[in-house]
Amino acid sequence: MQSSRLIIDIAVTTTWLLLLSSFNFLNARVSAFLLPSRTSSSSSLAINNRFIHLHSSSSSNIRFGNQDAKLSIQSIKLPFSSRLHSTPFDLDLYSNDDEDQQADDNDDRPPLAAPPSTKLILGINKYSHDTTLCAADANTSEVLFAISKERISRTKHDGGNIVTLVETCLDTLDLNIDNIHKVIMNNHHHRILPIENDIDHMEWEEGLVINGGIEDGYSDEYNVLEGVSDKKLELSHHLAHAYSVCAQSPFDTGLIVVMDGMGETYRAMKIALDNEDDSYVSDFTLCKDSDEKIELVPKDLDMLVSTKSYYDWREAESVYTFCKDEKNGLKVKPIFKRFTQENSPPTLYNHGFENMDSLGALYSRASSHIFGDWNAWVDPDMFDDEGNMIRTKRYDFDDNDYQGPTNEGGDKKGDDSDGGESSPVSEKQLPTKVALDAIGLAARMQTDLESVAMDFVRHFKEQTGETNLCLAGGVALNSVLNGRLSRELGFENTFIPPYPGDDGIAVGCCAYGLFGDKEKGEAAPKLWNEPLSPYLGPLPTSSEMAEAVAWADPWLDVEIVKDEKKRIDILVEEISSGGVVAIYNGRSEMGPRALGHRSILADPRKKGLVRFINEFVKKRESFRPFAPSCLAEEASDWFDLGDYAAAVDNNVSPYMSLTAQVKMSKRAQIPAVTHVDGSSRLQTVTPATEPFYHKLISAFYKATGVPMVLNTSFNTLKSEPIVETPRNAIRSFLSSMGTLEILVMGDYVIKRKDVSIRRLLGEEQKNGLMTAPSFPIRAGAVDYQNTFTVDKDDISETKTLVRMPARPMHNDKDGWFELLDDLEGQLLGLCDGTNGVNEIMTQFAAMSGEEQQFDKITDFDQVLFENIVRRLVRLYEHTLISW
Repeated sequence: MQSSRLIIDIAVTTTWLLLLSSFNFLNARVSAFLLPSRTSSSSSLAINNRFIHLHSSSSSNIRFGNQDAKLSIQSIKLPFSSRLHSTPFDLDLYSNDDEDQQADDNDDRPPLAAPPSTKLILGINKYSHDTTLCAADANTSEVLFAISKERISRTKHDGGNIVTLVETCLDTLDLNIDNIHKVIMNNHHHRILPIENDIDHMEWEEGLVINGGIEDGYSDEYNVLEGVSDKKLELSHHLAHAYSVCAQSPFDTGLIVVMDGMGETYRAMKIALDNEDDSYVSDFTLCKDSDEKIELVPKDLDMLVSTKSYYDWREAESVYTFCKDEKNGLKVKPIFKRFTQENSPPTLYNHGFENMDSLGALYSRASSHIFGDWNAWVDPDMFDDEGNMIRTKRYDFDDNDYQGPTNEGGDKKGDDSDGGESSPVSEKQLPTKVALDAIGLAARMQTDLESVAMDFVRHFKEQTGETNLCLAGGVALNSVLNGRLSRELGFENTFIPPYPGDDGIAVGCCAYGLFGDKEKGEAAPKLWNEPLSPYLGPLPTSSEMAEAVAWADPWLDVEIVKDEKKRIDILVEEISSGGVVAIYNGRSEMGPRALGHRSILADPRKKGLVRFINEFVKKRESFRPFAPSCLAEEASDWFDLGDYAAAVDNNVSPYMSLTAQVKMSKRAQIPAVTHVDGSSRLQTVTPATEPFYHKLISAFYKATGVPMVLNTSFNTLKSEPIVETPRNAIRSFLSSMGTLEILVMGDYVIKRKDVSIRRLLGEEQKNGLMTAPSFPIRAGAVDYQNTFTVDKDDISETKTLVRMPARPMHNDKDGWFELLDDLEGQLLGLCDGTNGVNEIMTQFAAMSGEEQQFDKITDFDQVLFENIVRRLVRLYEHTLISW
């Protein structure tokens, strides 16, 4: 029987209404906040399982009436949430120097500003998942900017319109909408231009809040881009994938294989061809004037679509060849395309994707069966209603013998008091039966995918005689398959872009706008002679970073280190000692992989870090593996790279696209990045492509003899993508609750500030003098929500939630924070910057109903004091208050 819930929503949006005018109800409640036992002044309340000790023998002067009395702070054990962890291999290495910061931008224009005369070609993937924009200079062919919507909205794989992307692009380049010269776009769910050419209908959808109108900006000029000076056209889905990879391939000819979940519909491609619709380009358009026709499977699609299929057919796998040179430009030739039938109504959830038989759809179906919503990329059963991770759920397993952060006393878990070897706290997390079933399904799906894809690509290699391979489509995110295709089929070179999924569609559309959509006699633009940089996002300015640091200043210890070598030395020392760090450097990566600009880094030699990072930093299942970022020049000594590695100077996987087997002799040295099958999803790093990251790994190599670091994406909040802005980075860093030891952001070396109880109580000394007590203050206005629950046994439970958008750790998607009890809520209300602990104690003691004894401290006073201080600490840790 479900419990009945009465939710009393007290949305108190003004700051001062928090100070409830009457404290009369505290008479009956205040004793419930205290410890059951009040017989000892050294009592402490165990809120969670992990504590941090206040090492002090001093007492705090609390004034009652006209008498001074002393409360002991020696006995207080403060729960550092109790979720502020140190890494399993913690060392306190650094102290911050007091340095003034000067963060002035010398140029009023943005650092990526383009000349005012620039003509932009925009490639766009819109309305489907992974809405993305790519902008290039029409005259020089240089890609100036690219970003996915998820980085701005903070929702993984976010779709919908492009208003925020166009605004961000134009602001970054310091241009306006009149600079947009041409727009090439794709939405594989349905055609775009027939909808956007009817603004009245779009506004009608907005009025009814249906279809695209559910999102603000649907009919906005920054979404429909009516005023484009040249043209707007659509490019079919797989053709856009093909252009995204071949246009930037490092070789001039090759085979392109596109494999994904679903692409364009057959009807859309055929109708545009038959109607000679020049606003839509597909494989059929490229073949219409050619004697060589594309091979279609099934062959009788015209008959099937018109007579036997109520639904449509969609692209499943496609094959192309290409060649490019400066004289003739880029030529793409479709040679094969298989369509998969829509077996359920496309107007239902996800366009019937779950019932299709493409390689990508089948793989996705297995993934969804195991994990649920693939867009979330997290097992929903891993979390309770408040978003806290639950250790006992179905897929939390690994092969680690793990040493956890701390025990209840605050000491290292497993530390032997006699100085002996530390012992593991928990044994290997063995999979449950449901996990074993999932493992079997996943393994079979992977084996079948590899078998089918290997045969498929081998066939077309033999048919075309091509010696270079390009891969695109969502299946090309499967690094295990990519590794086998590159090593085992005899290709001389293999190229996979950093964004083979649908975020790469925007790059493909942009490439077609540059190199494919040319009028007769029009000069061919300069081709891309090498792969595009993956770092195509916004470049944060020094003022933006300074503003983000100032925004969270009460919770940060900040040191400005302008010397790059010193910053690298700090990072290397922390990593090599077992710490987990984050780096935020330069322009953001395009695509789903963190490649050293928005990364969390750790020591690959310490296997226990796998579970620690998964559980405490990333808050996800502990079986998930991590990638090594390895110096390209050293990679062949550690990994089996294949025969073609020498031809590319061992730089076989610059975008973390391939797995490689770790050499048997090296596996024991880098267990944290060696998967159970001996493989690693490798990133090779060169000084030419990423100089800072290469210097960092080189310094770690010099210090440890290991030429790589463990690398994972910088995001610590559930279901969020990689951080984009300086504020995202600060919020993610603070939300790690101390599991990230250091954040290096530009010239800033940032650590989480320790809670200063002495400063709170006026026990801190500066220049030999005691400081005055601090007055805690809220981070901003706060909303309250009270939830009252009565279950079938008439047992009631009350929860108090608060929402404070101004606090640095606030999460818009999951913004309510649960307080421990009413005492914590009342303390939050009293933190207005005018009440210290003395004043708070006086108010609560007066309302407690206890007889006040001004000449001595009672057990009740001591316990109340401890509970107040501990709750103030917890509010501070979660950035609700500061002092």
